[in-house]
Amino acid sequence: MSTTRKSAARGASKADAAGSEAPDRAEIEAQIDRIRADIGELAQLLKAAGNARLAAAREGAELLPEEALAELQAQLHKLEAEARAQVSAQPFKSLGLAALAGFFLGLLLRR
Repeated sequence: MSTTRKSAARGASKADAAGSEAPDRAEIEAQIDRIRADIGELAQLLKAAGNARLAAAREGAELLPEEALAELQAQLHKLEAEARAQVSAQPFKSLGLAALAGFFLGLLLRR
């Protein structure tokens, strides 16, 4: 019986030592409150950064359609000029390709 009392006494002394080192409830709650405040500040910072990036993206998007339209028009004019040059250089080949394309298009639309 004395061995069980000794081991029980050792267990109790370990619990007392752990209890004196462990933070109390008020300290834990204070740390949780600080963490919540930090998370709130972080959320506000992320929100502000996101809003700034969104504003920059919107500003860039407003300019993009006009520039994109101008570039697409330039490409269209370039392709049109190339097509005219090819037709002028090889008129029979162009006529044959147009007839072949029309034939296949007629086959596809007939079904």
